[in-house]
Amino acid sequence: MFFNSTLQSKRMMQDQNKIYIQEVEMLKLQKKRTTRIFLPEAYHKFPERRFPVIYMFDGQNIFNQETAYHRPWMVHRSINKLPLKDQAIIVGIDNGHGDRLKEYLPTDFGKYQGVGHTFIQFIIDELKPKVDIHLRTLTTRNDTYIVGSSMGGLLAFYAATHFSDTFGKAGVLSPAFWIYPPIYDIPLAQKSKIYIMGSRAESRTMAATIEKAYWRLKKMGYDDHEMYVNIKDKGKHSEILWRQAFTEMYKWLQQD
Repeated sequence: MFFNSTLQSKRMMQDQNKIYIQEVEMLKLQKKRTTRIFLPEAYHKFPERRFPVIYMFDGQNIFNQETAYHRPWMVHRSINKLPLKDQAIIVGIDNGHGDRLKEYLPTDFGKYQGVGHTFIQFIIDELKPKVDIHLRTLTTRNDTYIVGSSMGGLLAFYAATHFSDTFGKAGVLSPAFWIYPPIYDIPLAQKSKIYIMGSRAESRTMAATIEKAYWRLKKMGYDDHEMYVNIKDKGKHSEILWRQAFTEMYKWLQQD
């Protein structure tokens, strides 16, 4: 079973910081993948309420030191520090280790293979329906977030611009735009709300590629209510930078 929705409320109250680990089938990619689900404090306190869902790439890195590549984002702590009315469910999707580049690159480009488009379809058609069945979720596009960093940031931007009917809000942190120039070919579609952050200290191209995305979105009709670009002067390309940016990103995306 994907998620045991019959867990006793007493046990859930005792496990407010527990990460529920689920193995799921990826039928579109003919693989299995670990997902890590966090239910915020408000989920346990208000059993009648439904909650937004934040889907995040690189699930190994967002909760625990034991599985993180460097240091974890600790997003569950960031969420629980928010007012109860603003809290959300987190669904972290592990990366494919050696297949990470392939899975997060939207399509084939140059010498690289890319199945990111199919990966997003997996989230929409296979994972999200399971989450919505077994958890008390708000299912609309405005309550469905997609968040990632580096290659995950690239794919989050792609999801927001190519699958905007599902993902109404996107957190795009230190995106690897330079590896996939077609990312700027943004289709005419319902506009999602997009937060982009990067640091000039990460690479020579980070600021320039983010600025290019900003002007491309402007050309497509996005206004400053629908996108926010935050280019920092300091900050290394790491989970520390993304952890520090998470709360500000989420608060801005929440705003109507």
